[in-house]
Amino acid sequence: MEKSRLINTALKIHYDTAHSNAEEFAIEFNKLTQSDEDPIGEWLRLMRAKKGNFDNENTIVLELLVEIYRKIELLEHKIQGETKTYVPLSNEGLITTIGHSCFRIKDSTLQENTLYYGRVELPTFPTRIIPIYFIFNTNLALVEKIHTRDENEWDSYVASKERALIRSIRSSKGVNNA
Repeated sequence: MEKSRLINTALKIHYDTAHSNAEEFAIEFNKLTQSDEDPIGEWLRLMRAKKGNFDNENTIVLELLVEIYRKIELLEHKIQGETKTYVPLSNEGLITTIGHSCFRIKDSTLQENTLYYGRVELPTFPTRIIPIYFIFNTNLALVEKIHTRDENEWDSYVASKERALIRSIRSSKGVNNA
């Protein structure tokens, strides 16, 4: 594993030991990233693949329209009494620091060298539920398995937090030097 700088954050995570319900966790892990969960997002990806990237203005408008569609679809499901259900996980925690392929959970009772399955709520646009398998080792959870698309989102989130930290440090130095 390459070294990663840990950045402060506050993300919800639900997790359980992977062996406690291995088959259900594997099914959910695969299902959460499949395209049938998000048909409008899949359509947008197919259009990009077919016609290449749209220009910046169209991309922003399309992304906003897709997100509005998702919200309307969510409201429709709520009105009909349908809710999205996930496999129950026995633990809930708060990720306090995050890095590329690693994180720390506040006040966790994780066991050393044990494989866990978890779902992380990543505050991207749109908000994503990212399924991961991780191993706890010396106060740090190391991501063992994550879908490629989710890993890209994870790394983008870490990079944006790093940029925000750098801006914060620069602005505080500017205030101190003035």
